[in-house]
Amino acid sequence: MEWILENVEETSLLYPESFFIPSEHERSSQQTGRLVRLHFVLTNPAEGGPRAERMWVEITGQDPVSCRYTGILTNAPEYLKSLKHGDTVQFEPKHIARTILREGDPLWLAVGEKMALVSKKCLEPGSAVHWMYRQAPDREQDSGWRLFAGDEDEAYLGNYSNVRLMHVYAMMDQDPSLLEPFKGEVGSAFERESRDGAWVRVRDWVLEE
Repeated sequence: MEWILENVEETSLLYPESFFIPSEHERSSQQTGRLVRLHFVLTNPAEGGPRAERMWVEITGQDPVSCRYTGILTNAPEYLKSLKHGDTVQFEPKHIARTILREGDPLWLAVGEKMALVSKKCLEPGSAVHWMYRQAPDREQDSGWRLFAGDEDEAYLGNYSNVRLMHVYAMMDQDPSLLEPFKGEVGSAFERESRDGAWVRVRDWVLEE
């Protein structure tokens, strides 16, 4: 099989400080018509490619005995070839990584489902984002956010293989402290001295053309 669904309960136990999921009650009580996000893990990911595709599924039913859900895929997969928009997917509460966030929810972000460019150094074990800024988006699905560990040089950033395209909400899963900076408007920039340090808005920053 080309993919399996990630058991997010297990992942959350492995990374309790960085991988957050909805409560068991919320994951078990979703109704028909609601949207939930599942992680489709590639069984044989390409070198340099993503480990998984995070996609939204609209619930169409739930077995009252097993609590197993049925839903339809609302995204068009980019890497998975055996799935397409509208396909039926069966899953369990343990597979629900996120429920849809409505405006007004404390964790809601206007750019949450859009993409950010992220230096791979930010994703290395023990590392984190220390510098981030938001420029005018290049396209509809671009949030405009650019995230860095802070010690990259021009040669490193000049190699596009050192930069990943990540969902804003996926970065939030890894580091919830990014919530407040991600609320910044185009032209804003933030920095911090350490992973546990407070974010500080950089007032005198200007994007070089």
